[in-house]
Amino acid sequence: MIIVFVNTTLFLVIVFHAHLHGPMYVMLCNLIMCDVIGSSAVMPRLMSDFFVDVKVISFVACIIQAFCIHMYNLAGQLVLAAMALDRYVAICNPLRYSAIMTPRMVVNLCSMAWGGAFIIVVTLLSITIRLPKCKSLVLHAYCFNAALFVLACGDYSVNNIYGLLIAYFASTLSFSAIAFTYTKILMTCFFKSQANAKSKALQTCASHLTVYVLFATSLLFSIMALRFPSINPTLTKIFGTVMITVPPCLNPLIYGINTKEIRNTILKYFKKKLELS
Repeated sequence: MIIVFVNTTLFLVIVFHAHLHGPMYVMLCNLIMCDVIGSSAVMPRLMSDFFVDVKVISFVACIIQAFCIHMYNLAGQLVLAAMALDRYVAICNPLRYSAIMTPRMVVNLCSMAWGGAFIIVVTLLSITIRLPKCKSLVLHAYCFNAALFVLACGDYSVNNIYGLLIAYFASTLSFSAIAFTYTKILMTCFFKSQANAKSKALQTCASHLTVYVLFATSLLFSIMALRFPSINPTLTKIFGTVMITVPPCLNPLIYGINTKEIRNTILKYFKKKLELS
C-alpha cells in the first residue's frame, strides 16, 4: 500500500509542523483524506483478486466500496474548488487574506465539500439500492453506482440520468471555480511589475493546477469508458483503475516537489536524521 504510505507521510508532515497549518495546507490534508479513501476502497480488493480464481464480493461490501469511490470523486472535486478559492484570495487580495481565509472560513469550506458530497452520494446509492435485483454479478473491476445498474431487473433510466446530472454538476462547479480563479490570478500576475511576485504567484498555483488537470483528465476518461458500453471492457477497467490509483499516487509527489515549504520541511527532517545517525 505505497499510495496510503506516501499520502499518510505527507499528511503527518503537515500535522506535526506548525508553520504548515495555513489554510492551503489544511485543505491539502482534506485532499489527502479523499485520496486515501479512494485508494483504500479499491487497491486491497484489486490486489486480492490476483490470487483467487473466483472474484466474489458481497452486496453490502459492494455498496461500501461504491460509497467510498463516489466520495473520493465528489469530495475531491469540491476540495480542489475550495483550494482554488484560497489561491485566488492569496494572490489577488493578499492584504485581506488573513481576514478572509480565517480558520472558521476554512472549516466551512471543507465542511461544505464533505457534507455536500456525503448527501449527494447517500441519495445516489439509496435510489440504486431500492431497485429490484435479478442478477448478482458485477463485471467491473470494482463497484460503483453505474456498475450496480446491471443487477437491476426494472428500468433504471432515472438512476442513470441522476448519476449523469451529479457528475455534470460536480465537474461544472469545480471547473467553473478553477477557470474563474485562475483567470483572475493570471490577470493579476500580468499587471504585477515585479518579476519575483509573478514567479512566486505562478509557482504557488502550479501544484494545485497540475493536480486538478490530472484528476479531471482521469475522471473524464473513466466516465466516458463507463457510460459507453461498446468500448472494450478491458479498457474500461484500466481507465477506472487509473482514476483511483494514479492521482492519489502522484499528488503527494507533486505537492512535495513543487511546494517549497513542504519540500524544505521534508529535507530538513531527513538531514537531521542523517546527522543523528
